[in-house]
Amino acid sequence: MFDFSKLGDISKMANQAKEIHQEQERFQKQQIVLLTKITSQLEELLALLKEKTR
Repeated sequence: MFDFSKLGDISKMANQAKEIHQEQERFQKQQIVLLTKITSQLEELLALLKEKTR
């Protein structure tokens, strides 16, 4: 049988899990932005190196 006295605790844990998940998503989005910038800079660097070797 389900123990309804624990419902408040379960709800609190679910909210905390949701907050943690949202925080992880924000962090991952920041990582994607940074990796995109790094990729762009590396591509520029490669283009410059290719230009100098010609």
